[in-house]
Amino acid sequence: MSEKKFEITKSDLNKVFWRSMPVELSYNSERMHNLFYIYSLTPIFKKIYKDDPEGMKQALLRHVEFYNTTPQIEPWVVGITAALEVQNAESGNQMGDTVTAIKTGLMGPISVIGDTLFFTSGFRVIAASVGAAMCIAGNPFGILVYFLIFNVPNYVCHWYGIHYGFKLGSSFIDKVVASGLLQKVTDIALTVGLTVLGALTSSYVFLSTHLSITYDQAEVSLQAILDGICPNLLPLSLTLFCAWLMRKKNVKAPMLMVTVIVVGVILGAFGII
Repeated sequence: MSEKKFEITKSDLNKVFWRSMPVELSYNSERMHNLFYIYSLTPIFKKIYKDDPEGMKQALLRHVEFYNTTPQIEPWVVGITAALEVQNAESGNQMGDTVTAIKTGLMGPISVIGDTLFFTSGFRVIAASVGAAMCIAGNPFGILVYFLIFNVPNYVCHWYGIHYGFKLGSSFIDKVVASGLLQKVTDIALTVGLTVLGALTSSYVFLSTHLSITYDQAEVSLQAILDGICPNLLPLSLTLFCAWLMRKKNVKAPMLMVTVIVVGVILGAFGII
């Protein structure tokens, strides 16, 4: 085992925390988050490679390569990487390939957790739904609620990601997977997100038809028939159809919104909806 030579303090990790916050400012099409990844780790590098220019050079070259994962949970990887870099410096730069392999290997698992928590069915959906509902009801604090629901977990993940990621080191993912926490977090976030989306669709997507069916000289409203089958069937069908177009046909959201508006205007002009 290598000798422990470097003492990384809470102050050092706090510097990494603040540097990790604006990670997407360095976003680029070629290597994504690589520049701010290095920027986040610089306080650690300056301490452990202070008297080792070659070690510093190798570390910078390692982390200037492509890296991308969910920004809100990426600090966990930054913290783990910081711990591995300290071990590498203490071993005489013998762990460079290991650092790269672990960092790269974490991209997938961390992205699954991060995207589920913050994007596909997590805090972003909940924050936007609650905030938008409050604003529609005339409550301007909906904007603040949106900001808090999304950003409080964001800051918490950044803080604990840096500090506990560094403390746990490379054993983090092993412990999470072994405990079953990954699957539990994914299931809970997915359930909550789908519940919120269902409630949002029912409350804020409006679509009805003016068409009617004449039967034996009696006029029957098609909307009444649909409501008898399932209340809000048309809004639900429209939402599911739009989701299908985006997921299966790769239709972009801006194009879909424009299409829905145009089709809605045309059908409304003919008195269909």
